[in-house]
Amino acid sequence: MPRVIRVTLLVLAVAVLLPARPPLAAHEAPLPDAARVARAFQAEGLGLNTAEAQGILRDVHLALREARAHGIGNSKVDFAAVQIASDLGLPLGPGSDTKRRVLAALASLLGGRGHEPRPLPAPAWGEYFDSAVGLWNRPDFMRLVSARGFHPVKISWEDIGRHEDSVWGDRISDVGIWVRRDEADAGSAQLALSVRRDSNFRDKVLMVPAERIKVHQRRGDRTIEKTLPERLRELGVASPARDRNVIVSNQFAIVPVPSRAMRGAWREETGAPPRAAFTFSIFPYGSTNLVITDVIEGSHEAIVGPGQHQLLFANVDGRRAPFTASRAEDRQDLLRLERELKAQGMDVDVQRYYLIQVPLRRGVPGLQLSNMGTPPLRRAFADAVYPAAPGMTLEGGVAAQSAPAAGATMEKSQPAANERAERRREPGLARVAIGTGETEGPYFAGAGFRGARADEPVRVTVVYFVTPVGPVTAKDMDTFARAFEQWDGQAIWGGSFVVKE
Repeated sequence: MPRVIRVTLLVLAVAVLLPARPPLAAHEAPLPDAARVARAFQAEGLGLNTAEAQGILRDVHLALREARAHGIGNSKVDFAAVQIASDLGLPLGPGSDTKRRVLAALASLLGGRGHEPRPLPAPAWGEYFDSAVGLWNRPDFMRLVSARGFHPVKISWEDIGRHEDSVWGDRISDVGIWVRRDEADAGSAQLALSVRRDSNFRDKVLMVPAERIKVHQRRGDRTIEKTLPERLRELGVASPARDRNVIVSNQFAIVPVPSRAMRGAWREETGAPPRAAFTFSIFPYGSTNLVITDVIEGSHEAIVGPGQHQLLFANVDGRRAPFTASRAEDRQDLLRLERELKAQGMDVDVQRYYLIQVPLRRGVPGLQLSNMGTPPLRRAFADAVYPAAPGMTLEGGVAAQSAPAAGATMEKSQPAANERAERRREPGLARVAIGTGETEGPYFAGAGFRGARADEPVRVTVVYFVTPVGPVTAKDMDTFARAFEQWDGQAIWGGSFVVKE
């Protein structure tokens, strides 16, 4: 067999055995030749012939590689554009738009992929989580809330009975919101920040007709709405003398909630949208309360009593589960449920959490507490509630720092970004939808509470959940103020029972 034929057959055999080369990825696409570069520059009004394009071809290819990797607005691409313009002898002085035209030509050579600025990478979940729970360390945030007379706290005093001008009383509860860094690890939880309209010490509250507070029960595919007095009668804990009006305090909980660009924050294998698991905790000191929690998917009951902080879970078919917070746009199912229930005339809100404390008598025989778990107190309290750093003062149970804290960032924000956002008055806090997570054990509501009601008022804590998506601005403070004013409109009285005015 002639040598030429043998070589040809060998090449054909190798070609058959080797896999076909896959199509070029965008970043591997062939770079343009000089003629195409010349046409792109001519389209932007830059007179360039093929020979001149050949002279700058190396720099054009370098600029295109940088634009593919980092975006057309990257500083390396700008540097190459200026060098190309200089090599061509084009004007670059004040008032010249040469650089813009060169960049436009480069963008057209990319097929339009370079026209949009490359977005900043999403921060890692851990970095974002620390930034959100540490928001009270940011002087810019503290200035905003202080200017409006709002008070950020990590532990909220939710009191039914307290002595005048005092932190002591006969029925006092501490309430915290524990957000988990890792949904599967309850020990990873840290305290979230809540913004109140007044300080813990003053405890400014509203008296609201009890009929205005609605609780919900989910039965199969149906939601049933009842007034709070109706539900108290069903549970056997009504008080004819005390249930005409309830004590209401309202606040905003600022919690870290992952975006779709983040990974490792939630149990992705379940197919759930991005979410952060959380539980409320309550410490009622020396008293005992029936607690009703209410969210859009339904209400849950638990008995809490003296001794320690106790966690509050959702009751999912007799199993306990943490609540979850997702960015509202990621929970279209809950937004749809909200629209449907509102169309039926129900009072629901995907971002609202009611914590209702119903006081029970002391020393009731046979009363059993729920006791479904406690938060990781030692680490979280030491780090978040009672810091002793220089320049810090305690107000309302949380430290307000007078000097900038090191390292705290929100979605990669910098002071300049804060200033720009403030000028535009864009909101930096987004609406959150509350759901439930995976079950973690049996649910025990407690026992022996029927007929055990103490003849004292009910307290309702109204919490709206939001999450940081950028620098917090005055627009967010306006949202807080409007929500507080809406509750003012439902009240028959507002003020402090503790600090007499």
